[in-house]
Amino acid sequence: MIDYARITVKAGDGGAGSGSFFRIPGKRYGKADGGDGGRGGDVYLLATRDLNTLESFRYVKDYQAKNGTNGLSRRRRGADGRDLVIKVPVGTLVRGTTGSMGTTSTKGFDHKKARDTRDTFDTRDTLVFDLTQEGQRVLVARGGEGGRGNIHLKDEFGRRPKIGERGKIGEVYHLILELKLIADVGIIGLPNSGKSTLLSALTAAKPKVAPYPFTTLEPNLGVLIAGPVNRFLPASAHSRRNSKLEGLSLGSLRAVGIPSMIATRDQARDTLNSRDTLVLADIPGLIEGASQGRGLGDLFLRHIERTKILLHLIDISGESDKWQDYQVVRNELKAYSKELAKKKEIIVLNKTDLIDPHTVDKYVGFFRAKKKKTFAISAFKKENLTELVNQVVIQSE
Repeated sequence: MIDYARITVKAGDGGAGSGSFFRIPGKRYGKADGGDGGRGGDVYLLATRDLNTLESFRYVKDYQAKNGTNGLSRRRRGADGRDLVIKVPVGTLVRGTTGSMGTTSTKGFDHKKARDTRDTFDTRDTLVFDLTQEGQRVLVARGGEGGRGNIHLKDEFGRRPKIGERGKIGEVYHLILELKLIADVGIIGLPNSGKSTLLSALTAAKPKVAPYPFTTLEPNLGVLIAGPVNRFLPASAHSRRNSKLEGLSLGSLRAVGIPSMIATRDQARDTLNSRDTLVLADIPGLIEGASQGRGLGDLFLRHIERTKILLHLIDISGESDKWQDYQVVRNELKAYSKELAKKKEIIVLNKTDLIDPHTVDKYVGFFRAKKKKTFAISAFKKENLTELVNQVVIQSE
């Protein structure tokens, strides 16, 4: 999954104004009639659900809008350059800084020099935009204004020049794009704690499941259909749920439990809108030192920064210290983001089918004594999931 990209965007340059004269018989010089140059095109970013990764930016790094054309005689204005609209996935963060144009001509900009400048980009630069809504469109580089024709120009003696103004150079920005998945619930834990198994048990998602660590190499998403909608929810809650489903195709809606007898996407969305739906995100396992790059590192934690609640899975079938296992992941969350560590959390003790009930009760009592909201389940056998799902729905409102 490509969730990070660096690109350079260049708005169009303005066209040059014309230095034309209308010839009058019998006179050495005619009247100035040079038209203005056209304005350069702008560069926009457009958030869409048609994309779910930044794969399209893997090879194409430079984007440039069209330049405005030069002005013409008889006061004719040059055409404006066409705007460039770049589509990005919903959930994309945009960080940027102004860049070197590489040239002062109206013919364009030096891609190589711009690329060299981008390599020194400071990722601590201020956030520019956070594109979290379908159809959200933002201006990231403004086109240059066209130069004035000589009909608008004169010197101190009232004489018109023989050339028009040059157009302004379009803005150049070096952008860092970071994709953060839009999800309600984040599933975290040590490797091989059963996160992908739980996702497949609660949703129609089919992540890779295997009995070894780091089976999950990239985040997986699934849609949980919890049951009838709570009609006492505020209108804003229903609106948020509807917006999550707006961009899904009929095939995607069927994948989360819509029967084949439903023929249209609107009918499928109406069916889901009558029930509680939550988007779950399963991220690769964390190990001690992930914030320093050990294992798969902590880069995937950005995908649960938007969640309302975290499900912290702990494998209770092994011999390790379960409280220490819990603290390892908590320490990595704190090292990554204090805000992430403050999110609501449910402790999920998994793999209860592999140990005796008395030991399970002992672990549940231990975590609840620490004032942790705790549930014991078997994701593999799909045992005790109903109570967990009900609590997740309540906590995520």
